[in-house]
Amino acid sequence: MNRSSKLLTALCAAALTTTVAAACVSPGSSTDDPGAGGLISTKAVGGGASMSYTVPQLIDSMDAGTANGLDVTYQGTGTSSSNMVAAVLSGEADFAFPAATTAIDTIQEGGDIVIVAGGLTSASILGLRNDVVQRTGVSAESPVRERIQALRGLKLVTSPEGSGNNTMLRKIIVEGGLDPDKDVEIIGVQDPSAIVGGVKQGRFDGGFYGAGVLEANIADGDAQMWLSTPRGDMDDLLRDQIGMVMVTSKKTLENKPDLVRAMFDTVVDVEESIASDPAAAGELLKNDWFPELDTEVFDLAWEQAQHAYPVDGLVTEAQFDAILDFMTTEDKKYTLEYADSVYQGAR
Repeated sequence: MNRSSKLLTALCAAALTTTVAAACVSPGSSTDDPGAGGLISTKAVGGGASMSYTVPQLIDSMDAGTANGLDVTYQGTGTSSSNMVAAVLSGEADFAFPAATTAIDTIQEGGDIVIVAGGLTSASILGLRNDVVQRTGVSAESPVRERIQALRGLKLVTSPEGSGNNTMLRKIIVEGGLDPDKDVEIIGVQDPSAIVGGVKQGRFDGGFYGAGVLEANIADGDAQMWLSTPRGDMDDLLRDQIGMVMVTSKKTLENKPDLVRAMFDTVVDVEESIASDPAAAGELLKNDWFPELDTEVFDLAWEQAQHAYPVDGLVTEAQFDAILDFMTTEDKKYTLEYADSVYQGAR
């Protein structure tokens, strides 16, 4: 794709409505008419400045669709998974890479989408400012439950309410025996740069986001890594968790099954590349998507994140059930069937 399209990442990061987000995606989606080189053009949307979106970012950087007969245009649209799904539902894009929680909620509410592939287990970290850590009387090496309980009374920043990171942070807080609505103040923001700046300037005590963001505060010496999901700190809670998925509309699946299969295969190709040569994948990711990020910061983030991607694109029934269990509350129950929600090729 034309690299200038990546400028849309910054422009769309503050998108607050589906209408605004849709404007960040060029009209139209795939075409059955082969273009240059006999490739089928298709469009995918996802996030920008976070390693949570490494798989679709590398689909673009590696031109990975070519081996499967595709010319994939990938555009980052900020942090809102709801806007990503809206692009698919409106026909502005063929595929999206939202948080799994958003995909599940959309399907539960009758949205015409299907989960096509798994793109991330979990690559989020919680960082706390050094002065805050000192006040807690707990260290970054203390048992996980103690570190969670030390969050009482703190102001934490993450992505907006309803997003994958926001939902996960709330679940982590509950796991520590706290009430996320009473014991902790959670602030949701659209722009990841607001997380880094807010923590640095003392507006927030800490933040929770995908790898590649809070590492800037850690590398600057302003904060400490308090919890890391890719490191395995929350394995008991997250177990078979899938954090990000690729989705398409049921209409696209029905009318263009070969396109969906080719895109699934493309995701798997990238995941296998990350697993087989994480150093090369990381170098490409740094050069194309994080060129302004300090190398020390990037290396710190990639050391964690490289372990957070599936290798086969599958979303197993155990993983699907784990997502439902993770999201279920006293006030919200889920009635979804695995076979109806997940593409056959990913099962």
